[in-house]
Amino acid sequence: MKSGIALSYTLKGIMGLLFFIGLWKQDWGAAFGCLVGLVIVMIPTFVKRRYDIALPWVLELMITLALFIHVSGGVLGLYDAFVRYDTMAHFVSSCLIALLAFTFIYILHIYWDGLHMDKYAMAFVVVITTMAMGVVWEVYEWVVDMLFGTTLQLGLWDTMKDLVMDTVGGIFIAIIGVQWIKTGKMDEMTNDLGKAVDEKIINREKKEKKK
Repeated sequence: MKSGIALSYTLKGIMGLLFFIGLWKQDWGAAFGCLVGLVIVMIPTFVKRRYDIALPWVLELMITLALFIHVSGGVLGLYDAFVRYDTMAHFVSSCLIALLAFTFIYILHIYWDGLHMDKYAMAFVVVITTMAMGVVWEVYEWVVDMLFGTTLQLGLWDTMKDLVMDTVGGIFIAIIGVQWIKTGKMDEMTNDLGKAVDEKIINREKKEKKK
């Protein structure tokens, strides 16, 4: 766990360096994207300090890793330099979406009376959610290309490859998530976040309904 947290902070530090590299190269779009990425990866730290809600370290690491891959690809031109870089970026991003979905569903299953799901049903929902978010992203790229004449999409083959990688990432995390539930690692990973959500959100709603 400590090594994962250390890696997360290391990637955040490198992202800060990439921001200045983007400014030095006068690549304002890449620099802005890097700045946005830095703001997003610092949100878990802000939430922890402000509301005493800590994300699982695996989830925080995945958020940082996904954004690091994206911003480094933009600043350093890795998307153009390596043919499979975009494929790898899509896979990691889809794993992040799937992990977020699995964590959210599992916490609701444990702490909220309104949801009770079998672990395999959770896995199915996670895969479908990840695929759906992949479709939303492809539609976004298509709209941007239509409006601004960009080339975010390189054709049908590129779109289908991205959707396939989104599906693979969702299935990959779904399999891991089921194993984590079986071994108790999911409980361990989501314990602190689950208790915080239960105390600050779910129980608060119950008290307000009683009033």
